[in-house]
Amino acid sequence: MPQRFIPPRDAYELRLSRIWADILHRDSLGIGMKDDFFELGGDRGTAEAVRAATVARFDAPLSMETFLEEPTIERIGCHLRERSRRLNEDPVVPLQPHGSKRPFFFLPGGEGSVLNHYALARWMAPDQPVYGLQTRGLYGTRPPFERVEDMAADHIESMRAVQPRGPYLLGGHCSGGVVALEMALQLQRRGERVAVLAVCDAWSPANARLRMPNETFLDDLVEFYSIVAAGFRYWFDADIGLKSDDMRALDPRQRIAHFMDLARKHGVYAPDEPDERIERILALFRSVSYSGYEPAERFHGPITFLRALDSKFCETLTEGWEDVSLQPLRLRMVPGNHVSLLTDPHVKVVANELRIAIAEARVS
Repeated sequence: MPQRFIPPRDAYELRLSRIWADILHRDSLGIGMKDDFFELGGDRGTAEAVRAATVARFDAPLSMETFLEEPTIERIGCHLRERSRRLNEDPVVPLQPHGSKRPFFFLPGGEGSVLNHYALARWMAPDQPVYGLQTRGLYGTRPPFERVEDMAADHIESMRAVQPRGPYLLGGHCSGGVVALEMALQLQRRGERVAVLAVCDAWSPANARLRMPNETFLDDLVEFYSIVAAGFRYWFDADIGLKSDDMRALDPRQRIAHFMDLARKHGVYAPDEPDERIERILALFRSVSYSGYEPAERFHGPITFLRALDSKFCETLTEGWEDVSLQPLRLRMVPGNHVSLLTDPHVKVVANELRIAIAEARVS
């Protein structure tokens, strides 16, 4: 039985996959984190080239003996993170950095990881750069922002390190769409143009303020764990076997350990991912959900709202996004549910709609 494909799960694995792809002359998007280097076509000579490139790229020691012990990106990533995890704190992640076109910047939803959108970057045009804007609080010591306005301002400064001036191309999934909207408004006030603002299956700020007080998953943590685990079925094609009854029989600390043990076992997280990961995700969900964000003005440009046909998250057709912009809403119905619209095979349709929106914006 073939091994399940596991995409990069953090910045270390993403960069290692590109080193391997360059030296093996393969598409990095087809290299799994558990794939054996030699089964991918490597030999002793290319192994030495990969080892040397890894040492140079990460400024970290890596002996050939360590490389050969278990020649997978997953294991070498663990070795590099033993020395430092700082790379994961970078606020901008180049999901697809190649091409001369104006870059598209994408914000993740409540789970906070831009690497979940690896498939989206794959299906954008080969010459369309795609950067993920990493949510503060998922890694490192700094806590998440409590205000959407502060999240947006932080992302703008990170984005401008890649692209100092507009027009900008922005998008976001779920709560990331709301933060992208606030980014667009702040840029608008600075006199910058946001040529594309694309929102994937999200409540508008007004609907979020109405509905969040009735949501229970941020208080009933067993329900929260179940929702996150359900997303893994789409992001990673993995059913981690989480049982709500089993979780309720455990005390809070045991629940965290049990959840993370299952997630690591099924390849959702790397083997060395600390238990605190799920606590950080909860903090990120709460920071956006409890912010009570209300836009200070309306966006002057068009909004492309990509609504999943099978979404159980969105309750109305447009979710109130037509009230946020001065221009008519570009509503596009795409296949999938709230999560699967951004995973294979449905994400190809989303990528195509984004390419169309960018082309219609007439930016070079």
